Amino acid sequence: MQGKPTVRNCNPQDPRDAAAYERLKEGAVFAHLSSRPGYDVGRTLFFAELGGVIVGYANVLPEYGIGRVIIEHVVDSLYRSEVVFKELFDCSMKRATEMGVKVAQVSIPATDLAQAELLSNLGFKTARRFYELRLDISGADLEAAEQSSMAYRNIKAGEEELLAWIENRCFIGTWGFNPNTAEYIAWELSARGDCPDDVILALSECRPVGYCWTESECGRDSTTGRSKGRIYMLGVDPDYRGKSLGKKLLRAGLLHLRNKGRELIDITVDSQNVVAVTLYRSLGFQLHGETV
Repeated sequence: MQGKPTVRNCNPQDPRDAAAYERLKEGAVFAHLSSRPGYDVGRTLFFAELGGVIVGYANVLPEYGIGRVIIEHVVDSLYRSEVVFKELFDCSMKRATEMGVKVAQVSIPATDLAQAELLSNLGFKTARRFYELRLDISGADLEAAEQSSMAYRNIKAGEEELLAWIENRCFIGTWGFNPNTAEYIAWELSARGDCPDDVILALSECRPVGYCWTESECGRDSTTGRSKGRIYMLGVDPDYRGKSLGKKLLRAGLLHLRNKGRELIDITVDSQNVVAVTLYRSLGFQLHGETV
């Protein structure tokens, strides 16, 4: 019997809290989280403790542009129980209410039926299903010679406003997309490895008309040890859709990752985005998992 946990706010000055966050969310950097624009780590990151041991956290990430918070949560596998999850979510939902948002969203593996039932009991309803796709890049055909009037280049440091502009143009009105600012883009680039050259722009007459944002620093697969990369975002200006630009940008992103020595490439895609799912499958991406 584990008992009822104590849930408290994060103390950003306590190195033990920073270490606990990084341990529970493997690969995360506490300094990146605490520097997120418009975010107060001391008020929106909660830790659950049992017997003085930090066993889990819940993080309430605001997206005021669409009146939503994302609740990230991790509980140590040795301490997972309904009472730990409930105490963390009670504090998270109270904080979300204080923030004045209308929607709280959480993502879980589609196979985690126990957690799905718990969230349902807390009032959550399934909103969307996402596919986690993976490509073994060694077998991908990336060398197609297609005629194009487009120019391609990597973004440079200091072009955060340009990237925010094309991203908002590509995705505004898309389900779940929170409009971005240059400040947020600068933070996100830093948090995702500080590699501006991981973002590839497509230009027509010097104007950005699409982009492929890759991540080249994704560690290694825990089973095979092979190096991983990710297609983080792929967007095409609405005026340039239907011209195979998405496929050309995707190939450019995959070539970039292959040139950096990455072997397995992951991508997350909304299952209802049939055009995108079809595109990724056409280049060999296979279903690797699902989240809801």
